[in-house]
Amino acid sequence: MSDPRETARGLGFGTVVAGVRMPFCAMNASGSAGTTEEVRALRRSRTGAIVLKSATVHPFVHPSFRSLHNPGFDKLLPLVRDLAADPGRPVVASIAGATVEEVGFLAKAFADAGATIIEANLADPYVETTLAPFESSDVLAEVARRLAAAGRPCWVKLPERVPVPYGPLVGILLDAGVGAVVSHNDFHGYEKLMLEAPAPIDVVVVGGIASGFDVATAIRKGAKAVQVGSALRTEGPGVFARLEHELRRAAGEGGPQ
Repeated sequence: MSDPRETARGLGFGTVVAGVRMPFCAMNASGSAGTTEEVRALRRSRTGAIVLKSATVHPFVHPSFRSLHNPGFDKLLPLVRDLAADPGRPVVASIAGATVEEVGFLAKAFADAGATIIEANLADPYVETTLAPFESSDVLAEVARRLAAAGRPCWVKLPERVPVPYGPLVGILLDAGVGAVVSHNDFHGYEKLMLEAPAPIDVVVVGGIASGFDVATAIRKGAKAVQVGSALRTEGPGVFARLEHELRRAAGEGGPQ
């Protein structure tokens, strides 16, 4: 196992995911900053990107799928335009469609509004139930093509347990032009994916990232970046400064103690 200090030095703290440069290798997870005020507060933080909550075509409220509650994509477009005016922080628009047509529509709408990256949330139970992207390779391929057709770098967020082999899945995504995946932080997630992938694909790790050690471990194992959820909800936007400070300490760069 490599020396954590060497890992931290190798990070450079910044990263490139799907061709997009980010000033820091940690960002918020979709949904962890739920309100407009919380999203805007990320602008003043050390996050490497600003990830919006998943948006649907129409306002969504459903008692069985609370994780996807949102006001509808059109309510988020002004926020995207505002955030995109600050070129220093990539804006990641997370979308959730019930059909391939909705995926294509949402991807283009957010791309036109100035989002830097489009993230298709294929992990939400509602999407798994309606779109069912993993039940057919044709559906998954069409979802990936619709994403890439928006003309922005794109990635897909995978469920905690992917019901199909990683090899064919990654092959379909790469063939369509999807540059990265967001994968769960355990062996059955990103580590297994990287072992089985037919070709390299950028991986963003999500789940259980609470310390600089967690960040360094994920990067050392091959991830390009991480997403922070629970720790952001607990600490607020200052969590990213703490993670960066812990990485600098591991690298022996010192700084305020």
